[in-house]
Amino acid sequence: MKNKILGIDYGDKRVGLALAEMGSIAVPLKVVQNSGPEALLEEIREIINSEEVKSIVIGLPHSFSGNTNERLETTQAFVDFLKGSLNDIGVSTVDEQLTSKLYENMGVKKDIDKHSATAILETYLTQNDR
Repeated sequence: MKNKILGIDYGDKRVGLALAEMGSIAVPLKVVQNSGPEALLEEIREIINSEEVKSIVIGLPHSFSGNTNERLETTQAFVDFLKGSLNDIGVSTVDEQLTSKLYENMGVKKDIDKHSATAILETYLTQNDR
């Protein structure tokens, strides 16, 4: 069985999701509405079970200045929530500066959040030698 990883681009309204196997490339999965942490956790658990996900990577939106911002604090709170809720799944983070902007500049307009999740997951795979 391959080690599948779920990439998450966490947003206030929408959450982008992507999947990858170690040694492979990330692919966009879908965008879900952010109806609160509990509802999102249920959606993530369904994906974990159906796709046999072994770990999760979430993009942290650091500012260019390195200062903490509200978006970073909200995302970190969600990361902490997942870590406390999914004891058998590893939860990691990577810097996600400009992932949405990258895809906007490439002309992607639809479901940009799942493409951002793909970029987050690709960053993780690259940093961890796939």
